[in-house]
Amino acid sequence: MMPVGSPAIGEDFVDREQEIKQILATLRKDNVLLAAPRRFGKTSIMRKLERELFGDGNVVIFLDVESINSPQRFLSEIILELTDFKEFSIKSGFLPKIKNICKLVQDNIEEIEIHTIFKAKLRSSVEESLKEDWIDKSDAVFRMINNNNLNVYFIFDEFPIAIKNMDSMDAKIFLSWFRGLRQTCTHVRFIVGGSVSIERVLRNVGGTNVINDFKTIRVNGFERDVALQIVKNGFEEEDWEYTPLLGNKILDCVGESYIPYFVGIMLSAIVDEQIITRKAVDSDLIENVYNARLLGSKSKHYFDPYFDRLRIFYHEMDVKAAKAILGRISTTENYPLELAFDAFQQETGSYDYEHFLDLISDLENDFYIEINNGELNFYSKMLKDWWRIFHGKV
Repeated sequence: MMPVGSPAIGEDFVDREQEIKQILATLRKDNVLLAAPRRFGKTSIMRKLERELFGDGNVVIFLDVESINSPQRFLSEIILELTDFKEFSIKSGFLPKIKNICKLVQDNIEEIEIHTIFKAKLRSSVEESLKEDWIDKSDAVFRMINNNNLNVYFIFDEFPIAIKNMDSMDAKIFLSWFRGLRQTCTHVRFIVGGSVSIERVLRNVGGTNVINDFKTIRVNGFERDVALQIVKNGFEEEDWEYTPLLGNKILDCVGESYIPYFVGIMLSAIVDEQIITRKAVDSDLIENVYNARLLGSKSKHYFDPYFDRLRIFYHEMDVKAAKAILGRISTTENYPLELAFDAFQQETGSYDYEHFLDLISDLENDFYIEINNGELNFYSKMLKDWWRIFHGKV
């Protein structure tokens, strides 16, 4: 059964060949920004890219930067990961050079990879050394990386959250430095991704021009034939009798787009129901699982993060407007943009149409909605059904 909520690796990783090929082709000339909310398979794709790029002398560094809150910490994590990459450290002479650049006090830096406690001390030492002149020191580090004539790939997961965590002025300085770095380091490529709209985060710290050199690649849900194969595989693993009718019934409940996470929780819920009831998996059981189990109060924890993240990542005034708009969209089809602006005005007291369009863009970039010919619909049928039941507005 496909994993629910954790990255898919090895044999669990399915599809995404198109995205992988597109990203690998793009990296020949450009850096990549992966756009996808949580549990769409973004991290799984990043991990797959890490494995695909590794080899032939390539250096590949993967970092989950969600907990980072300063430029100094960001750079210290990069340095520590590079020191752990033995082949790079040996060929480039990285360890003694970084010791000199950062003026580290540790004499046995060459042994940092063998002890967790020592590594923690080194992290603190590196970060402390970067408190002053971190830009000059970081430039020196990356010149050293770039001058080794090795292809170096950095993969940063949850990059927008790291920027959001930083002090506003620090974020502006860091983003400006990072853009300049990408223009000068010809042997270095960056793949950054995030589960929140980076455009909204950057709008608060100086604008999106600092990332307009990235090629944006959206990670969408599965194609129907791929989702059907996943369902069929799940039936085979559980030794259930599969028919195309049952596979299509499940996907009709999940609805477009066939989000990996939602397909996974649907299959998991069917497993739970079948264990409890001992009934054969048929259309009636699938229907009952969807309506009574997944769309019931006991499964709210699967969907609550989509509601809560508005409060966490959106401005207070925008939160009320976003919830009102989504509540209305959940109860109808093809909700007119003009009516959404009416809801925005009612909730905020603002008639700023440009601000309203920014909010709509954020909701689209965060995969809540899609826009077609001035009409709004939920991106996911399953999320729409849940939103209508718990947060819908007429």
